[in-house]
This record gives sequence, C-alpha cells and structure tokens, in this order.
Amino acid sequence: MSFYRYGRMLAVALLVVGLGGCSSYQSYRKAEIAASQGNWDQAVLYYMEAVEREPENLAYKAALLRTKIKASQEHFEKGKRYREAGIDERATVEFQQAVQLDPTNQYAQAELVNLQEEIRAAELEREKPGTIEELKNKTRGVRPQPPLLEPRSNEPIDLDFPEPTSVKDIYRALGKAFGINVLFDPNLKDQEISIVLKNVTAQSALEVVMRAAGHFYKVQDESTIIVVADTPQNRRNYEDLVIQTFFLSNADIKQVQTMLRSLVDAKKIATNEQLNAIILRDTADKVKVAEKIIEANDKAKAEVVVDVELLQVNSSKMRNLGLSLDSYAVTQSLDLGGENVPLRLSDLDDLNANNWSLTIPNFIYNFMKTDTDAQLLARPQLRITEGEKARLLIGERVPIPTTTFNTSNTVGGNIVPLTTFQYTDVGIRIEIEPRVHHNKEITLKVTVEVSNISSFVEAAGGQRQPVIGTRTIESTIRLKDGETNFLAGLIRTDDLDSQAGIPGLSDIPVLGRLFSNNNSDNNRTDVILTMTPHIIRTPNLTEEDLLPIWVGTEAKITFRGGSPRVESDTEGPFDGDNDRERVQELLRRRLQQLPRGLRETGTEEQEEPPPPSGIDLAPSGGPGSFFDGDQADDDDDQQEPPVEDGLFEDGTASLEPLAPAPLGGLFGDAYKPGAGPVAAPVAEPATVAASHAAVSGAPVRLALAGDRHLVVPGETLTLRLTADAAADVAHLPLELEFDPAVLAVQQVRAGDFLGTGGASTVLSDDTRPGLLSLGASRLGQDRGGVRGRGLVAEITFVAVAPGRSTITFKKAQALDAVLEEISGVEAEGFDVVVEDGAVGPEAPRPRDPRTQDAGGL
Repeated sequence: MSFYRYGRMLAVALLVVGLGGCSSYQSYRKAEIAASQGNWDQAVLYYMEAVEREPENLAYKAALLRTKIKASQEHFEKGKRYREAGIDERATVEFQQAVQLDPTNQYAQAELVNLQEEIRAAELEREKPGTIEELKNKTRGVRPQPPLLEPRSNEPIDLDFPEPTSVKDIYRALGKAFGINVLFDPNLKDQEISIVLKNVTAQSALEVVMRAAGHFYKVQDESTIIVVADTPQNRRNYEDLVIQTFFLSNADIKQVQTMLRSLVDAKKIATNEQLNAIILRDTADKVKVAEKIIEANDKAKAEVVVDVELLQVNSSKMRNLGLSLDSYAVTQSLDLGGENVPLRLSDLDDLNANNWSLTIPNFIYNFMKTDTDAQLLARPQLRITEGEKARLLIGERVPIPTTTFNTSNTVGGNIVPLTTFQYTDVGIRIEIEPRVHHNKEITLKVTVEVSNISSFVEAAGGQRQPVIGTRTIESTIRLKDGETNFLAGLIRTDDLDSQAGIPGLSDIPVLGRLFSNNNSDNNRTDVILTMTPHIIRTPNLTEEDLLPIWVGTEAKITFRGGSPRVESDTEGPFDGDNDRERVQELLRRRLQQLPRGLRETGTEEQEEPPPPSGIDLAPSGGPGSFFDGDQADDDDDQQEPPVEDGLFEDGTASLEPLAPAPLGGLFGDAYKPGAGPVAAPVAEPATVAASHAAVSGAPVRLALAGDRHLVVPGETLTLRLTADAAADVAHLPLELEFDPAVLAVQQVRAGDFLGTGGASTVLSDDTRPGLLSLGASRLGQDRGGVRGRGLVAEITFVAVAPGRSTITFKKAQALDAVLEEISGVEAEGFDVVVEDGAVGPEAPRPRDPRTQDAGGL
C-alpha cells in the first residue's frame, strides 16, 4: 500500500516539474515571436520570465542577454532622435533604459552623461550664477575701457579739401561739426594735406585724416580728444596697459606661453602652474588679441572608444608511429671477475663465452596521435584621449633566468653564481594612438606584436632558457567614425617531419615501415584583429573660431586693423548705439531660429526702420563754411515700404505670436493660466485644411475622442479613433501630429471598423518624435470596402511634461478597394492639457505584455 502511495507522490512531483518546464517553454516561445516581430522590450520580459522559472537553462540566459543588447540599441537610437529634436527629457529616459538593459554600452553611457551634464549646466546657469564658465562668458570681450567719445552727431558728411589745407584746421572743422574738443600735443607739427571724402561718419573721417597725416588720437573724456604724432615713443607715452589673467581649462600653459610670445610679441607674461593660468600685461589691443588666440586653442582634446576584437586560433597536430630503439647501438664488454682487473696475455687462453657480454637496445612500438585546437577570443573596449597611447596585453609574463658571477666577495677562489629572473611579456600586445580629424575621421597608429615561446635551449648550470618568437606589425590607418578595420594574415606555421630506423631494413619498400619510426609535428597559429573606433568627444569649435582676426600691421598690433586710435577695441568710441542695435539684431535672429514652442509669448513693438543715409550736414566748400549748413529733411520717397504686421523685412515670422484663443466647454473651464508652460499649437498643412471644419455630407468622417482633456505628467490618456463612412472604405492611411515635448505615444491597439478575425490590420510607426503614422487596411483581394460607424484604433498617450498640445491630422485619406481616393474626408482632432500637478508614475517604459499597464524593466 505504501508503494502505491509513494508512486502517486512521485507522479504528482513529475507532473509539477513538467508543468513548470512547459510554462517556461511557453514564455520562451512568446519571447521568440516578439523578437521576430521586432518587439524587443516584450521579448526581454518574456525571456526574463522564462529564466526566472528555469534559471539553470543556459539557452534561455543566452537569448535574454542577446535580446537585452538589441533592446538597448533600439532605445539608444530613439534617444538620439529625441536629442536631435531637442526633447532632452525623453532622450534622457531612452538613454537610461539603454544603459539599464546593457550596462556595457559605453556609447549610451557617454551620451547619457553628456546630456545630463548639459541639463545640469543649464540648471546651474539659471540657479547658481558665478561659475567660472559663466564668468568667462560674461567677461569675454570686456576690458577696462577708456572714456567713450560721444559726438553731437554721427550723420555722414562730405569732406572736400582739394587744395592743400592745414591739418589742424581740418581737425578743428571736424570738431566743430561734431561737437568735439580737439587738443594737440605740444610737439605736434602742423602740415598741409589735400583730402576729399564722400559720405563718411565722424569716426571714419577722423581715422582717415589721421592716417594720412601720420597721427593718432586718444580720448580724454566724452567730448575731448588729443592728437599726437604716431611715433613709437608717443605710443609708449600715451597707450594704457592692461593686466589680465587667463585661466586655461585644457591647453598647456607652456605651449600657450610660447604661442603668445611668437604671435603677439608679448614680453610681460607670467604663468601659474598650480592654477594653470597665464597672466599677461600689455596694451589693450594685444591683450584682446591674446584672448581670442586663447579662446580658439583652449579646447578639450577629442576622445575615442576603440572596439578591439581579437581572435587567436592555435592548431597542433602530432603523430608518432613505428618501431624505435632506445639506443641505436650494440655494446660488447669483457668481464674478468671484478673492476679494474688487469688482463694478462696468459689469461687469454682461459677466456670463453662466459667472459663476454652484449647490450642489445630495447624495442619500442610507438602509435600515438594528437590533434589540438585552441581559440582565444577577447573583446576589450579602449577609451583613449587624442595624442595619448593605449596599451593592451593579452598573454603572460614569462620569467627568464639571468646568472651573474660575483667575484668581489669570494673566499678561497670560489666564485658563487647569483641567479635572478627578469619577466618578459609574451602573448599579444596592442598599442594604439588616435588622432581625430575635424571631418569626423580618425587616424590610428597601431603596433601589434604577437610573441610566443617557440623552444628552449640549455644554458650553463643546467638552466633552460626560453626562445621567444615575435611577429610585429606597425601601421598607420585612417578610418571613418564607426568604420571597422580588419587585420589578418598573422599566420605562423611550424612543420617538423622526422624518421628514425635501422639502416638498410628501414629502406625496404613497404616493409621498411616495420623497422622505422616516423614522427610528424605540425603547429599553426593564426591571429585575426578587428578595430572599430567611435568618436565620443570632439573639440567644441564655434563659428567665431573659424573667423580671421585682424591684428593691424607688423609695426603696430591692433585688434581690428590699422586703426590710428590708441584704443581700438571692437566697441569704438562712436559705437555705443550701433552696438546695442547689433546685439538686438543678433538676439532677434537667434530667437527666430528657436522652435515655435520656445519663442517668447510677449508682444513687442516693432522698431521703426532707421532713417535713410547720405544726408549732408553742410554743402561742400572751404573750411570757413564747411559746417554752416542745416541738416536736410528726410525724403519721404526714400523711406522703406511698411512691413506687414507679423513679418520682418526678410519675410520671416516675427516674435509676436497671436494670443491663444480661449477654450470653451469643459476644456476651457478646466484650463487655468499659469498651470505650466504651454507649447504653441502646431500649424496644420494646407493639404488637410479641412481637418477641423464641418463638411456637410462628407462621405468619411474621422474623429478623436477621449474621456478627459486634463492629465498630469506620467499619466496615460487613451483616445478612440472612430470613423463614420457613407462610402465603401478599404484603406485609411493617416498621420497624427502632436507636440513631442508634451505627449508621447505608448501603445496603439487595432479596432474592428474594417473587420475582425484577421480580416483587417492596423500598422503604426511612432519612431519620429511628434508624428504617429497609422495605416488601417482590409485584407484579401475579394473583400470590398465597408460602410457605417466603428472604431479604427485606440491610441494611448502618456503625458511627458506640462503644457498644451493639439493632436491634429497631418494626413487624412480614405481609399476604396481599388485604391481610389475618396474625396471630402472630414477629420477632427483633440486638445490635451498637461497640468503641473502631482507627479504621476515614472516616465513610460516598455509595456509588460501580460498586463495592460505600462511597466518598467
């Protein structure tokens, strides 16, 4: 009875084990199906379930590892697309998932770290002012300025002195015209010059006259200048000196010091190696030129990650077959009854066969064969800074004995040997030195050395010294980013064939094999090496770094060319108003390049166009009547035509967006201003201009409907895409557009409008941020279109960040069974507001296929 009870218990246990194995296999099959369809996240979940139920199954573990790598690559590519679109939050989530799935993905780690650093830097810039980079940016281009000259007028004039005229009179005339007090150095000699200039400003007139006369001026206060003869001594007497400290982040101070001495002839220069700083004392122009040179050269070195894949295959075959003797010799000896017994001639008569002995060698029959194959596979990743060397050794360190004799401490003439060991690297040694070019190509200086112990030799004292065989390759190759270089052909083959036997007998055909021994030893080593470089950091070159710097003449270095002024920085004494206008223009252009949702929502007044140029302050004439005329009135005919409201002169959109229209109904009552940043609605293209218009008697109506309009970040919202068709519809190619900074597509489920049970299919693609491509079709050539009302698909969105987004139809088409387009399609979108309320669950992760909720990995 107990036997049957134990039998039932055993049967139950086997049934439980079988069911568990069947359950794990079902998960494995589901994972394979998901992987074949490209749903790597679902495949990872199923594989994890299979491994959890059967952890000792190596096939499940290998499949899980392979699928994690594929899923990591997919999230990494999505993250790069989001980052290119400027959606840093979504890109961060994708990069984090890529790193979680595959911690060895250094590219994803590098992108994640760089993105987090950019986000952190932006936060620090807003919250913690005063960092060294911010201070550098704030003080860039700023230096102690002399008093700025403020002329009474800066309108262009005509300067006409065809006859030789005293240069001091010309200076006084210019001073009278522009309200400037002109002083002269006591040592300045007067001279006469002839000059005719048309349509020049005060600054241009002063500089041209002084360059022609060989003078320069220095600003004393807002309305006074002093004119001095341009000599080296006067330059030293009148030029002010500036001391500025440059803190270097990347460049070497010794190299920068040498560069400044050779380019700007800087003599008063000091270094602080502890702070990696350079202190320069010189004129303001030289200091400014030095600043530009340091900015262009103080860049971080490029870095690359080199994927090295090394495969070494060793093959050894040995065969020892045949008859061999332990000694190929026969020894005959005479036994006289003891050792060292002398043999007398009288004893020869007593010798017989018992006194003689023969030594016959032993016979050894060899029949041994060995076949050995060995493989060495290594896949390291080397991160290298440009100009530095990375060394990789795969092998071992072999001790080599070295014997020395010390004769100084010997006693009695005995020399005592002293043996030491030196270790030598034996194996595969790789040395790589990269150089990153500005066109995203990489030059690698590669040294590959393959060494092994080929044999041993007997040394003094009975020590065996290894003989090391070496193969070395040195090469310089240039590859693109991500290009793989294949290095093969490092093959070494050693063949040894030997034969030993009895002379004469071993030479007999066929039968000679019975009296000989054949030994064959074949060794082959093959090394295959692949290298794939990836650029992960490059110097941050800007457009300003590529522009030339005008530094004056060989005799006089100035920042903006051969200016006769002592202070000739970018902002001259006359450039105050113009500089502000230039900054405003640059800001306007940069704001125009921002995405629509990032532009300012405030309203600005358009600046009036500047008055036309070319107004003469005085008619041409001699110096006595040069500045006596009145300023002419602006000519109405010269004014520029009015600019249309909302557009700049170049036709681009202005920074004055229309105020958002109030929302009605439940949506309008629930939305409150200030609930969070609101993204600007996306404009609809002209091809679907009827998206939100009611078309009377439309043959096909499409609409998006949901249970609510308000969500919080992290919350999901399911919208129903319905169709109401009065014509036969067989295909619906659609494109939905939304703000990717506010919403993201999580899931698309097919509806039953075009059929059920395999009669229809719904395909979707959300790889492009802010755009969902959706296609619904009936399957089968014998099936026609359908009419009526039904559900096309259910689309689940997840709220990413606070804001407002209108989900619109960028493309709305309906086709019949013969792919003819049905005209007059009506499409209605849906408005969503994401409030900055309580934070919901974490950002979306791959959905668990066993549930309907989003889950993480």
